Amino acid sequence: MEQHRIPRPEKPRAEPEIIPPGAPVDIRSRVWTSADVRARRRVYVAKLGPVGSAVLFLVIGILAMFALFLLLGAALISLAAIGVLTVGAIVSAAWRGRSSRIG
Repeated sequence: MEQHRIPRPEKPRAEPEIIPPGAPVDIRSRVWTSADVRARRRVYVAKLGPVGSAVLFLVIGILAMFALFLLLGAALISLAAIGVLTVGAIVSAAWRGRSSRIG
């Protein structure tokens, strides 16, 4: 039987800098701090349950249908524009043909 070597855990390349509350912070440091108490907000992240997943998929489906209708509408408008231009070219060619016969 072969024995597998277990790799040693990699040492961190840099130690985290822990700054105690109220300690002066060097301005040249890459640490970002805020003195505004109102700017602190908590972000809560939770796993989606079955109802949340259903609502998410419903919203994604509604947005996809909206995008599809938008693309279909643009295609219909472009087809109508092409039709109008084609009819205009045919009428213009026929009108020019009549005016050249008269003169």
